[in-house]
Amino acid sequence: MEADGVKPSSYVFSRILAGFRDRGDWQKSFAVLREMHASGVRPDRHFYNVMIDTFGKYNCLGHAMDAFDRMREEGIEPDVVTWNTLIDAHCKGGRHDRAMELFEEMRESNCPPGTTTYNIMINLLGEQERWQGVETMLSEMKDQGLVPNIITYTTLVNVYGRSGRYKEAIDCIEAMKADGLKPSPTMYHALVNAYAQRGLADHALNVVKAMKADDLEVSTVVLNSLINAFGEDRRVVEAFSVLQFMKENGLRPDVITYTTLMKALIRVEQFDKVPVIYEEMITSGCAPDRKARAMLRSALRYMKHMRVA
Repeated sequence: MEADGVKPSSYVFSRILAGFRDRGDWQKSFAVLREMHASGVRPDRHFYNVMIDTFGKYNCLGHAMDAFDRMREEGIEPDVVTWNTLIDAHCKGGRHDRAMELFEEMRESNCPPGTTTYNIMINLLGEQERWQGVETMLSEMKDQGLVPNIITYTTLVNVYGRSGRYKEAIDCIEAMKADGLKPSPTMYHALVNAYAQRGLADHALNVVKAMKADDLEVSTVVLNSLINAFGEDRRVVEAFSVLQFMKENGLRPDVITYTTLMKALIRVEQFDKVPVIYEEMITSGCAPDRKARAMLRSALRYMKHMRVA
């Protein structure tokens, strides 16, 4: 390294490690650590944070904990980034009980949880539908003088919406506005998608209207979810009206748009219209994917069966 004119330092090694992490070569973390020691460079907190993140991203939680223990043995105190990275890795790795234990350890340490920490825990508890825990965590967060941010509210809307707790999701959006924060398109899309999955088309439509009222751009992704909502509710005319709206407002339908429309047509047994939509998809320059081709085959199979019958 020195031959290349680069002076070895913990920061330089952390950048090398981050490069391996981003390329998926997490196994090379050990070689980086060995080269550090050979160069006489002592790892600092930032290096260990990158190492823990590297192991965590590839669900190597045992190695992540080893790095965590090693940094403390070397007298390096974990900071909020260290704890957040470790807790989040255990959440994503399905080790929910261990994530809770680490959160408790963090609370007992000299490093109090921050807003990001609470956001991670709210998401964890919400995914488990432990609603009392979610409320307790949010209350505790505020008691610590921490202000919920856009990620906090987005997380709440996501977990409430996915679980069908729509009132709570809407209340979060209103609370967010009261705090002077502007809801993001991502937040609204999460709610539209939640309604769509349950075929609650009118509710999904109201969310889209709320987006427009808040001067937020309604994207193709959001409108695809709205089409899906109408399709699940067997309201094909409204589903196609969304397609027309997209065309009139300069939004290009994508493969998901057309596939969702084909699914809606199959649901109401309008099989003969599926090839027409498939052809429109190709004509518009949108390449069909495997799911679109499967929809077409399904419709043609039904049409053939009906002719035989």
